[in-house]
Amino acid sequence: MVYHPESELVRKSFTVKKMDFPPSVQLTKRSMLRWFAISFGLLSEQESRDTVLNVLDSLFYFLLSKKQNPSTIELQTYISDKYGKKISEKLLRYHLNRLIASEFVQRKRNRYFLNNNPFSEPDNLVESFNYWVKKPVNESLDGIGLVLEKIVSNYKK
Repeated sequence: MVYHPESELVRKSFTVKKMDFPPSVQLTKRSMLRWFAISFGLLSEQESRDTVLNVLDSLFYFLLSKKQNPSTIELQTYISDKYGKKISEKLLRYHLNRLIASEFVQRKRNRYFLNNNPFSEPDNLVESFNYWVKKPVNESLDGIGLVLEKIVSNYKK
């Protein structure tokens, strides 16, 4: 087995897709959730399964509409009541763990919270996303640019 020391440098990983944002996407919550899920790498653009959309809808419903931090049971009940679909705890946690891995969402005491931007108002979805996702992505892109400049410099010697 080959050891790659760079693997220890990776702190988190993101999949971000550049997508058009036509006015038709903004017509329904469901289409905006799908656009978010695809652009943030939670769903493939070819995927027809909508479980992740149900999870996002239920999570945002509790966090934004009800101003509550839901448990997995509350999320499961919401999905069952609204969509008539059962979702296993394992599958629900899989989708939530992907949001937790990005640090956009936190789990504390078996409840799910928006991981607030420490420098903005609490429960601000956009500011939290910008702090925990956009900022590190931009820092990564800046680092790539710096390395490319050094590569150019090294090849020109």
